[in-house]
Amino acid sequence: MAAIVGSIQAFLLTIVAAFYLLWAGGGTFPFANEQSLARSVIGRRGITRVPSRRAFLYLGVMLLAAAVAAFLMGGFSEAYSKSKMVLAPLGLFLAAVFFARGVAGILPAFERAAPEQPFLSLNRRLYSPFCVLIGFGFLFLVLSLPNWAYRLR
Repeated sequence: MAAIVGSIQAFLLTIVAAFYLLWAGGGTFPFANEQSLARSVIGRRGITRVPSRRAFLYLGVMLLAAAVAAFLMGGFSEAYSKSKMVLAPLGLFLAAVFFARGVAGILPAFERAAPEQPFLSLNRRLYSPFCVLIGFGFLFLVLSLPNWAYRLR
């Protein structure tokens, strides 16, 4: 089961990372223009341009690293025996990061900081639930690691 969850999670994170890398390169797909991209992905009040393509690049690379971690935690770490010691703490860290983003996204303070439409509705229906789901996936992968408890000591 862990192999399936790890593979699906790695696939989904890779797709999201590909979008961020596309946007870092100047693309706007699937949005019509840069203003639509900024209003849909960032959502700050009155935003008309993407603030930093470098931030998109950073997020894309971090999401790719999370995808690799999910793939390895899904049972494919046998070829990389030295990675086993860091998988449980890394998985717990990634679960906490995704849970925090998912929960923070539904807080009123977050919604006041990013009230622009369509970001607000996309965040409620897609972004925050996706982050919570990915967080649960990482938690599941940590718990399904063989002998994971001794690694946390």
